[in-house]
Amino acid sequence: MDLKKFLYKGDDLGVTFKVDGNIKIKVWAPNIKNILLNLYSKNDSQRLIFSKNMARLRDDIWSLILKEEETGYLNLDKFFYDFKVEHLDGSIKYALDPYAKSMASFAPNEDVNNIGKGSIVSMNSENAGVKPISIGMSNLGSPTDMVVYEIHVRDFTIDTGIENAGTFKAFYEYEKGIEHLKELGITHVQFLPIQNYFTVNEDEKKYNEIGSAYNWGYDPHNYFTLEGWLAADAEDPYGRIREFRNLVNKLHENKIGVIMDVVYNHTYKWDIFENLTPGSYYRMFGQSISGGTGAGPTLESRNPMVRKLIIDSIKFFIEEYGVDGFRFDLMGFMDIETMMEIRKAVGDNIILQGEAWNFTDLPINEAPVKGHIANYPHGINLAVFNDSTRDSYLGKIHEKGFVQGNYDFTDVCRAGIIGNIIDYYSKSVSIDVYHRFAYSPNENLQYLSIHDGFTLWDKINLTYDGDMKKRIELAKFSLGMLLTSQGKIILQGGTEIGLTKPLGEKHHPEDPESDRAHTSEFINLDDDLGNITHYHENSYSSSDFVNKIRWGRKDHILFSNLYRYSSGLIKLRRHANAFRYSTSENIKKGLKFILEDDFNAYRVIAYTLDNTLEYSYGSGIERIPYRKFVVVHNGSFETLKLKDDEFFSEMDILVDSKNAGIIPIEDTEIVLEDGMLIITENTTVVLGIRE
Repeated sequence: MDLKKFLYKGDDLGVTFKVDGNIKIKVWAPNIKNILLNLYSKNDSQRLIFSKNMARLRDDIWSLILKEEETGYLNLDKFFYDFKVEHLDGSIKYALDPYAKSMASFAPNEDVNNIGKGSIVSMNSENAGVKPISIGMSNLGSPTDMVVYEIHVRDFTIDTGIENAGTFKAFYEYEKGIEHLKELGITHVQFLPIQNYFTVNEDEKKYNEIGSAYNWGYDPHNYFTLEGWLAADAEDPYGRIREFRNLVNKLHENKIGVIMDVVYNHTYKWDIFENLTPGSYYRMFGQSISGGTGAGPTLESRNPMVRKLIIDSIKFFIEEYGVDGFRFDLMGFMDIETMMEIRKAVGDNIILQGEAWNFTDLPINEAPVKGHIANYPHGINLAVFNDSTRDSYLGKIHEKGFVQGNYDFTDVCRAGIIGNIIDYYSKSVSIDVYHRFAYSPNENLQYLSIHDGFTLWDKINLTYDGDMKKRIELAKFSLGMLLTSQGKIILQGGTEIGLTKPLGEKHHPEDPESDRAHTSEFINLDDDLGNITHYHENSYSSSDFVNKIRWGRKDHILFSNLYRYSSGLIKLRRHANAFRYSTSENIKKGLKFILEDDFNAYRVIAYTLDNTLEYSYGSGIERIPYRKFVVVHNGSFETLKLKDDEFFSEMDILVDSKNAGIIPIEDTEIVLEDGMLIITENTTVVLGIRE
């Protein structure tokens, strides 16, 4: 059959609870002979209690109604099931329902039939908890008002010592952590994958000091079921549903939205869909399944039923869990039409963003990748992770960036300052199409570090020879540049208290990617880590010791100051529209570079911002009374005396090397006179002219 012409339009795939109490199960499965549904005890997911052939309906939809008189059970709530599939060649495979809404607790092993079992659950059951309502972007003044905090559910609490540490439940019960996020001022939390993944034993939840019984979750198993490893109770199929709903509700109560990191580009292994229906879900090249992602077989998003699966899954998490946005892993492997259909399906209020690296197995004109501006789906508010900013501000991988004194990137940094929009003219800004990719600032997700790659703290330690005090100064400088740049913002969780990913000698032998932990001639040891010299940049399966948030750092005077500084920068950004214009037109009108011809122009980036062009503020955020700002980034390692007519003695100093916020700084080393600014080394300064 031609898969690209087939689309089942019904909304009843998976389990449906019928009015008469019976259970209907439907699945799409072409290219097979037969499906037998196996039903397992709710008390033991391995104990088979009933089997029956499913009926083949039109368009290769298979259906079955489970009745009490056949099964012997009045209520099948919480029972488990899978499919025993006979392929055209006569082989027998066991398959998981792609639309399973919950699953039995799972542990990976080498058994060829080791695929999870679905659970019969009702999302309307009292056991499922209170259904959250999505807030999307409604807590923002505009899309560019967004400041996201990326975090792995486990990392947030695993080192707290509280009950059920590392789970959804611990997250929403950790009041200090929730308060930390509120005071920081972020608008949304972005969770690393929480859809069910394959390679962890869901029952092994204890703190893991040495081994690698850990995963970020980029190994998909099912797109509707939550990961049981992140639930306090993985045995109860309602536990994970109820706990995540509670977490979303808790964050929403605190005016924090929820974004999911989703992995619709590949699955962990081909058996997950091939066992059900060969050749129907994965991208094929001839007779071979594409492995272009390097992480597993590629889903064929261009097939209508695969596109439907993706969109149905996204809508399910919005409608049933109140999720507010989605971050698409390796988005270049998902075709442009699919991304446009997703936007159409979710409406304008849901956040969409993704990795748009120039890395794909699609024809380039079908792939949403950064730098190919003619092909990208502009106009749908789909943001891309901006490595141009990361690499120019801080340096790519082992290189130094502007922050550490490499001024080869100054023109690219200026491209980041303007939100990398394509149609801004300035002689001091890079014109490279890879760095000037955005039609609008809402297409640009600015960041310094994220889960993969070095943390901000480790990156500075590996590329700059300085003690903790000096490294804090560079961290502040980095964040000062980021949070005064146009576009959307995402922070790696823990950055605000010096997130680090150390790999010690005793951890090294058990780490699956130990060669991705690096050292350099520049490193200096941190007070709280002892003699650890290597830092991880790919800790997807490292121990909790490597990945955890070190909450004790918040009590350290240097890191507590970094936290206050980060919070102050976020507050300034959200209370002044000029730092986050919502349109390219306003960036062009309102942002003007100065000092472009100054002797120091290669190591100083300076510009003015008109704060009267927009008046869009989120709930509870009031505009501060400034009509204009001047921002100066001193990337040199010396105090500079800068001259320009934009400097006035009566300006308020809102940001210097020590403090940031919306209240003028009185005690400062910055000297401001008419026509002159003396700025300390490695410092962002923000000056404001009151109305």
